[in-house]
Amino acid sequence: MSLIKWRCARHKFNALYPLSIVFYANLMLIPCALADTSITYVEAKTRLIQQSDAIQATEFDLASKQNIQASLAQLAFPTLSINAGYQSYSLQRELNIEPLQQAAGQFVAGSEQVIPSKIALDFKGTNPKASITSVWELYTGGRITAARIAASASVNESKAQQDGIFAQQEKLLATVYFSHRLAKQILMIHKDVRDDVKRHLHLAKRFESTGILSKVERLHAQVAFDEANRSLEQAQADFEIAGLTLQRLLRSNEPVKPLTNLFVITKELEPVSQFLNAGMAKHNQLAVLRAKHKQAEQAKVIEEARWKPTVAAYGSYNLARHDANFNDPLALLDPDWVVGINISYKIFDSTDRRNSVNAANLNVSKVDALKREFEMRLKTYIETSYRSVERARSQYMLLASNIELADETLTLRERLFSEGLGTSLDVIDALLSVAKVKTQQSAAAYDFVLSLVDLLEGSGQLQNFSRYINQANVSLSIEEKTL
Repeated sequence: MSLIKWRCARHKFNALYPLSIVFYANLMLIPCALADTSITYVEAKTRLIQQSDAIQATEFDLASKQNIQASLAQLAFPTLSINAGYQSYSLQRELNIEPLQQAAGQFVAGSEQVIPSKIALDFKGTNPKASITSVWELYTGGRITAARIAASASVNESKAQQDGIFAQQEKLLATVYFSHRLAKQILMIHKDVRDDVKRHLHLAKRFESTGILSKVERLHAQVAFDEANRSLEQAQADFEIAGLTLQRLLRSNEPVKPLTNLFVITKELEPVSQFLNAGMAKHNQLAVLRAKHKQAEQAKVIEEARWKPTVAAYGSYNLARHDANFNDPLALLDPDWVVGINISYKIFDSTDRRNSVNAANLNVSKVDALKREFEMRLKTYIETSYRSVERARSQYMLLASNIELADETLTLRERLFSEGLGTSLDVIDALLSVAKVKTQQSAAAYDFVLSLVDLLEGSGQLQNFSRYINQANVSLSIEEKTL
């Protein structure tokens, strides 16, 4: 596995997020032209935010939750509805008038024989129905207030999730962008090695032709040159892969040339306690859990409200009034208007209200447990990232003396070889030693950058990453060379 692939694998999965960097990179395969392919990190971030479908999806989600919240703004207001229709009816009954028959017989002798004891009623008719009805829930046991608070918490959850996607996208960009810079650094190092070995091979062949150098020594140089070419080809392939990944991430039709170098801040960062405090206050996932906790609490309030009565005022006005007659007596039963107050309490519910409240309580406890677990993991993540930043900076600075020693050793070995006092293998070893130490230092700078990204993401401060770039007092510039 090449160094670039190994370094990328180290950051492939975030301990706090289930989605991998590779998955995000593969999502963004639709090209979009960029006006200028030379781009700083800040410019790349701006363009990624503008083009990211993941970020756009969070904007849709947030707008949806805000619309739901707005739809509940008048939840405590009375409702007003109009009802209209047309009805046909048939009424067939027998009316018992036996008491009337008997009373008539007492006053007029023989009248009970004339008056029947029952009268058959048969009414049929059609008429319109129309009314305006208003209902105002005066007391609901807290359901209305709980629904509003839950909707507000849902909006806050969506905002926190959007912040999380922003952080994931910037972390992805930082990884891909600076992987490209590391790949370019390593490519140039291998180019220097190949050129130096090529010069050494030329000198070895000349010494062999004059009898100063044995064939075995020259073969050492030839093998080293072939190996340098293979390593250069591998570095070139890694560089092209890194370039393609960045190009697709930024939706560019042309290769993208990063301008911001790998960097190191040699002075110590702020105390780890500041990052811990910031993480506990600002991390988006904690904000999500706080919003979920509030929603769970309001769900509990709604379940508890099922044990309480509801009180509502109501009124209705008949818009289709008509006079009653013998053929249509039902008009006598339709009032012109109605107002009243209704108190309702459900004595028996088809679902167990006590278990429903217990379930809501357990859901609140679940969110509390998730929050405590995440806080513990987040503290570990921040402290680990902080130490990784310090370790990477220390390694970068300590490797400076190794590079100086490797350069001096190479100069000495080359001089001895040119004077016939050294071997080709000594020169090759010195060349590879220089390349190895320079690669290690570039990798240390890359580790510093990605560990800093991890630290800022964990503490909820990834939006300040650009400020740390400006604070860097070491920048690994790259000298452009023709392969």
